[in-house]
Amino acid sequence: MGIHAGTSGTRELCTDTLRCASGSQEDDISRGEMDIVQELAKLPQDIFDNIYSLLPMQDAARAACVSHHFLCSWKHFPRLVFNSSTLGLDKLKLPLDEEVNHFTKIVDHILMNHSGVGVKKLVLQLFLCPSIDASYLDKWLQIAVKPGIENIVLEISSETAYNFPCSLLSNKIAGATIQSLVLSSCAFHPTAALGWNKSLTALSLYMVRITEEELGQFVSNCLSLVKLSLSYCNDVVSFRAPCPLQLEHLHVTFCEKLHVIEISAPKLLYFVFGENLIRISLGVEVKHVRMVGYQQPNLLFHARTMVPIFMPNVERLSLESVGEKIKTPLMPSKFIHLKYLDIYIMESFSGYDYFSLISFLGASPSLETFIFRVRRCYAVCHDSTFGDLQSEMHLRQVPECRYDNLKNVTITGASAAKTMIELASHIVQNASALSSMVMDTARGCGRRTGKTNRCSYMSKEALMEANKTVEAVERFIRRNVPSSANFKVLPPCRMCGVI
Repeated sequence: MGIHAGTSGTRELCTDTLRCASGSQEDDISRGEMDIVQELAKLPQDIFDNIYSLLPMQDAARAACVSHHFLCSWKHFPRLVFNSSTLGLDKLKLPLDEEVNHFTKIVDHILMNHSGVGVKKLVLQLFLCPSIDASYLDKWLQIAVKPGIENIVLEISSETAYNFPCSLLSNKIAGATIQSLVLSSCAFHPTAALGWNKSLTALSLYMVRITEEELGQFVSNCLSLVKLSLSYCNDVVSFRAPCPLQLEHLHVTFCEKLHVIEISAPKLLYFVFGENLIRISLGVEVKHVRMVGYQQPNLLFHARTMVPIFMPNVERLSLESVGEKIKTPLMPSKFIHLKYLDIYIMESFSGYDYFSLISFLGASPSLETFIFRVRRCYAVCHDSTFGDLQSEMHLRQVPECRYDNLKNVTITGASAAKTMIELASHIVQNASALSSMVMDTARGCGRRTGKTNRCSYMSKEALMEANKTVEAVERFIRRNVPSSANFKVLPPCRMCGVI
């Protein structure tokens, strides 16, 4: 259905894209570069097209402005990615209304002049256009979504009311070749008439309006689906599928009404979910679990009570909490096979008892690696060991606690909080196989994460707290570290205090 343009019209659209992407008003190409273009033009057309398809979209548009061969190939360029960056709008710094009009005009111009043949990937990220007319979206999708397309990404503003045309996913159009579908902030109502889909392997729905019946039926008809992500899909109350699924990765978070998952996914390897689920049946013992709770506090409490019940054979467990108000309880339930535990707290509440995390350690007899990351939203701990540094301090102990398989421990965002010192001291005294332990007092040091000069900023008060933490660790913990263990306490680097 694409509209074919003449040479002058296509050259105009290439120049528009070039100008937006580079900010240049001229086609600046050297004689040597022109010679290379002429040599490439001698290649067979299929080889030439294949080389051209490897270019980024901006470079492909530039090349089409100076060469007829490139211009012909541009008409069926396979990767069309439209956002403010690829179109250079982030450089133009236009007023919002002009930016929206400019964006819409350019995308419409390019797609109207594209043949619609050969597109493998279409990305429409239209966050800048909250008031875009649905007719534009329908037209653009009709042009670019043809047999042979493999990836579709449609991300629009939540203010836009749009129903994704599910007929495009029929086997006559994209259903036979599409491998990945990403939808954001639209309605998606697939019907049984679409039939079986043998090619779709990844589906991501974010803020998508879809009913639980539509969801269950659609994923059941996707015979090759291995990755499914649902976020903020608030019309779904339960997720059930009438047929076994081939899923290997399932991500379900922030769907506030979703409380029940009952599916059969015997190949499932990785499961990510939130704290609102009250019934989980997956038809398999998942080994790798990640639990995310950024909508309400006390995720660690929920995880300690829920995970051993729903997933008793988990081997890798990652927990991400917005903050904890209550202690993690000691319980008889066990994580018998857990070998890797990663806990992250974005702590917005002071006074959490870090020492209570021994509830997880004591319940995990096979645990080998423990990673604990804290990102505190305040500079100084209210229960800091400041006043105790010059005297002995009573640290809590729990008798008959042994962590005989625990070998590697990392604490990032370590503070001088008394309960933090107690936790670390308890670990070094009861982990007989401990080989490595790192206490990092920075909130995210770029040098230690491989992101040079990209440290998380620390205020003057936070830097002082970190120095006190180093002093507290040296005084109360190091003396108890086994001689066989490599123990390090790391202060912030010189860039951690720089904005």
